[in-house]
Amino acid sequence: MSGKEETLEVYVKYKDMELKFKGSPNEVIRSFLKFIQRVLPAYDLASRLVLKVELEDLLKGVEGIIAFTPEGLVVTVPKDRIGGERDAILLQLVKAYIGYMTGRTEKDTLATSEIISLTGGKSRSVGARLSELTSSGWVERVGRGEYRITTLGLKEFMDEILPKIGGGERA
Repeated sequence: MSGKEETLEVYVKYKDMELKFKGSPNEVIRSFLKFIQRVLPAYDLASRLVLKVELEDLLKGVEGIIAFTPEGLVVTVPKDRIGGERDAILLQLVKAYIGYMTGRTEKDTLATSEIISLTGGKSRSVGARLSELTSSGWVERVGRGEYRITTLGLKEFMDEILPKIGGGERA
């Protein structure tokens, strides 16, 4: 055997995680086993903590509330069924998100002026609701006067607001 120590290189790919272990065979085996024992269970647990809203579930949920027309997406329920101004703002931001995700609109955001126009709210109160929604993490401000719904906002919309409005598939 020469004076040069043997080097082992192991490449590991698991789901979306990729790692490379390189060194002496003992070091690589020890590192790999440490990874399996400590990191992998935590990774599996963390992957279960990811919050996501499936577009298909959202579309089923808003059936009878939002509709595609030749002119664009529209809200088909009367304003008195929507509830308060906060719910109306979220509904409009959900509509923008759906339009973007289905390729029917160019952006998933709405300007404050668009929100005011679509909800029929007053500038000051819409601004206050947007500030509250941003503070709660349901909405994010993405530019000067531009807002989009967050993943948390989508989930809360589906869990809290849709049941009040009464959307979704009908049996």
